Amino acid sequence: MKYSFVLVNYAGSWDLISACLASVVRAARHSGADYEAIVVNNDPPGDEATPNGASVIEAGRNVGFARAVNLGVRATRGDVIVLVNPDSVVGEDFFTSVSDLLAQSPQVGVVGPRILDTDGAVQLSARRELSLVSGLFGRTSLLTRLLPESRFVKRHFPVAAEEGAPLRVDWVSGACLLVRREVLERVGLLDERFFMYFEDADLCRRARAAGYEVRYLPQTAVVHDAGGSTGSRPLAILRLHRSAFLYHRKHGPHGPFGLVSGLVLAGLAVRAAAGILACGLRRGGKP
Repeated sequence: MKYSFVLVNYAGSWDLISACLASVVRAARHSGADYEAIVVNNDPPGDEATPNGASVIEAGRNVGFARAVNLGVRATRGDVIVLVNPDSVVGEDFFTSVSDLLAQSPQVGVVGPRILDTDGAVQLSARRELSLVSGLFGRTSLLTRLLPESRFVKRHFPVAAEEGAPLRVDWVSGACLLVRREVLERVGLLDERFFMYFEDADLCRRARAAGYEVRYLPQTAVVHDAGGSTGSRPLAILRLHRSAFLYHRKHGPHGPFGLVSGLVLAGLAVRAAAGILACGLRRGGKP
């Protein structure tokens, strides 16, 4: 089984990419895994050295995460595609744990490892399908932070309550997501209408609709410095909420005369404005 890692450089993430790929090299040496690495450069072309033997594809400009990933996937040859953020570091047992699961469970099409913050806290990277209350209990929402042990949080984020065997879920985070090539050949690549964010949810949903399972794998961990390669925070907030609405328009209920969609749009607009305001206040409070 050959693994193809696809990373996207944006906002000068070359140092992060080098550290990420160094962790992949260590994991591959530990297990003897066969892999390749493709980096798609969403920055203007420069003279950066190719990190850790990876191949670099120049997108020429910021074409968005989904489109950049698709450029990289088309250049790969592996049986399993690994989408990983530059600000992530994989564990030494990464290949061993994933290979065991994929070999034993051919029905599993998408896998997401346990993802940790740099301080060791578990990120809510595996979740159930989105619902109308997801905006209130989102991964980083205030209510989720205030009520981490609530039944609502544990219902929407199984990782908050489950640390045992590989768990069947609806959606795993694209910070580190593994997908069999056969799944992409059947359901298609990432939907490029998602400039960034929610392309992972959309892919997982299409994989499940095609009969594959999505599994959360807590047996191996990836450390993710969330936001380390995001760039402008207010712009990221806008893109997040735009993609959330696109996901709703593609998969969610619209209601009579589009009433549900209108309410979702209004709620997302308020949520985005609050996020941008909070971001500005935090910046303004810095000495």
